Amino acid sequence: MITDKPKNVFTSINSLFILGVLIAFLNLTSTHVFANEINNNNDENPELKLHSELVLTALQLDFYNNRCRGTSVAKNFNKVNRLYITKYSITANNFIKEFINQDVRAEKEAQEIEFKKNLNRLGGCAKAKDQDWIKEIHDTFRDLYQEAEKSTWFPEKSE
Repeated sequence: MITDKPKNVFTSINSLFILGVLIAFLNLTSTHVFANEINNNNDENPELKLHSELVLTALQLDFYNNRCRGTSVAKNFNKVNRLYITKYSITANNFIKEFINQDVRAEKEAQEIEFKKNLNRLGGCAKAKDQDWIKEIHDTFRDLYQEAEKSTWFPEKSE
């Protein structure tokens, strides 16, 4: 005769779920801290800061075009990508990985969330356009791109 009580399966599942959530939280936190650490290093080198701002501004423009104009092509990011491949023989994604955040996908997601927050603060796509917010971003992108084209800096990761 078996007298053992059946094990509570839900306790095991709950423990695994909590462990999974904890691991995911720690992973996100460490990635964010690492990104901030790299961004702090960008402040030391004006050329690196220029190129980092260019990449991130291109993403912001593409997020706007996707959200407000229905354009799914990452036109501005691709333009930066062509410049970096031609000039430095690295992709824009590899630039992000080396100099901004090792987790490129997480960085892009964080940038998109930041974009959506800013867009929401302005009151949506129409109001952002009325307030010339997108024109400011576009002008900034154009200026940064022109500076990057003239730049003699070469991306070398400092150890």
